[in-house]
Amino acid sequence: MQLKPISKFLLLLLIVVFIGCSSRDQTSRPKDKYSLYIMNKNLGNTIVTVNSLDSGIVDILKQGINLPTQYFDRSIIIHDGYFYHIKNAKFRKFEIKENALSEVAAIAMPDEYIENMNWQGKDTLLIFTVDNKTYSKLNYYKIDVKKFEVLQKEQIALPPAPSNFSTVSIGFSTLHDKNLILGYTYNKVINETDFTTIDTMYFATLDPQTLQIKSINKDSRSTYPGGINTVQSYSFHDEIGNFYFMSCPGIALGNNLTKPTAIFRIEKNSSIIDPDYCINLTAATKNHAYGMWYLGNNEAIIRSERKDRYTDFSDHHSTYQFEYYRVDLLKNKVTKLDLPFDKGTRKESVLVENGKAYITIDDKDDNHQIWIYDIKTKKINNGLKLNHETNFMVRVDKLN
Repeated sequence: MQLKPISKFLLLLLIVVFIGCSSRDQTSRPKDKYSLYIMNKNLGNTIVTVNSLDSGIVDILKQGINLPTQYFDRSIIIHDGYFYHIKNAKFRKFEIKENALSEVAAIAMPDEYIENMNWQGKDTLLIFTVDNKTYSKLNYYKIDVKKFEVLQKEQIALPPAPSNFSTVSIGFSTLHDKNLILGYTYNKVINETDFTTIDTMYFATLDPQTLQIKSINKDSRSTYPGGINTVQSYSFHDEIGNFYFMSCPGIALGNNLTKPTAIFRIEKNSSIIDPDYCINLTAATKNHAYGMWYLGNNEAIIRSERKDRYTDFSDHHSTYQFEYYRVDLLKNKVTKLDLPFDKGTRKESVLVENGKAYITIDDKDDNHQIWIYDIKTKKINNGLKLNHETNFMVRVDKLN
């Protein structure tokens, strides 16, 4: 059958529209599977997206996306192909378009920064912020990231801070056993560049709908439960729903060195910290640690400092000192992995996928490489490598 002229025109129009929509989808949703956030030797920041972490060499300046520092830092949230970040009084959503991060939408968030976040389904983001003036007012945002609108905003009235410990840090937030549980601690400013935390971990159990506090519990076995999870991971749920978190009293977070870095647990059907469960990582490694990622099957990987390899906090980030350990969460067994010393104080440096842990390491020989740890066989192989324009690989994330 021969089409009439008007039918041909409509058919051509539909084809053009379809191609145009397909093209826009491809530019806004990255084809690559992974993202690497890099601090360069020229003091710039770059994001590189790749399709595989298993092999290859990346020239970060030629293949990467340059990030203007006035809009971005490493605390980017990456989810379902989009990038989220709070900067200049707005919470912003970006997409990759024409080899750049292009702003899609923004929500006003004046005088706040993100302490913790988690996802409630694919399109709902929960954010906990503290004001950047008193560092004591805790706000909660529930955001529909598809429509990019605030569904709920509340101020959470935690109990008054203890004497001299006037600021608060939210270390973890989790929806657990039909409750919203916040792990937090209180801080004391020592001088313009130094602070410490109180010697106790606090846990608030809230109704996830009304945000009314049901109970407050505390535990003095360690302090600073978790950490800012837009910078580094410190907690997870296992396959049956138990929740694990790491305490971080070390010099780079809690700065209360009298307390140990340790792993704690909230069991599946409880909202209370298990009083009989504690893996004392400081006792096992003689050091403090920052960062914990779940390997599956009751095992995790942690990133530990070496106090004999740095002087103080001034060179903590630049010293090649960080080691990785495999932790058996049931047998309380801590085993060092055979990897080069890493540098960089807090990094989202581990990605676990398909039975492998991909570990980014910036070593003393100026190698910036992903090491692939096979979880089952425990063998370690070399993966993707970045060129010498790299200074730190501070994030590795899945894009979708």
